[in-house]
Amino acid sequence: MSYELKELDPTKCKYSFRLGKFDCYELRKGVCSLYLSEDEAERISIEEGNEFHDSNVMSCRELAKSLLNDNYFENPSFQESVFSIKMHPRDCGHFVFSDGQHRTCIAKHLNINSMYANIENYPRDYSLICRACYSKQKKEIENRKIINRMISKLKWKKVKEKEIPSDLIDEEYMNFKEK
Repeated sequence: MSYELKELDPTKCKYSFRLGKFDCYELRKGVCSLYLSEDEAERISIEEGNEFHDSNVMSCRELAKSLLNDNYFENPSFQESVFSIKMHPRDCGHFVFSDGQHRTCIAKHLNINSMYANIENYPRDYSLICRACYSKQKKEIENRKIINRMISKLKWKKVKEKEIPSDLIDEEYMNFKEK
């Protein structure tokens, strides 16, 4: 796989993060830990302990401090090391990751306007979309199927009630003049 080192603005890119409630404090609690005050984070850290690993309240906060102290986002040489960010563009407009999604998420949350990343530079003759867009498309198709089934059932009942049997009919299907 071929990568090209590029400078990009993480606040203007769209990403498909593959994170769950055990990887991300925000997904577990509803607010990014980077938006908490130092006192709030400390209190939560004491209450919860270290049982949540990457989704621990201090995890991204400590990583962010380390990255900022090392000028990680401003120094392209970090992308030549084990700590490189590897992104893969998708035709839906999102980037997916083989490495660096937490670092990129931190950059976006902190409104960092410039960072370096290794972007996949591999020509394809087919279209690829990210898993998030694939899931949305799949859900839309499923919703359309359900709606179509409901409409079909409503039409079927409607047609069934008005349908005239071919051989035997009773008065309900006929319009007689009243005397």
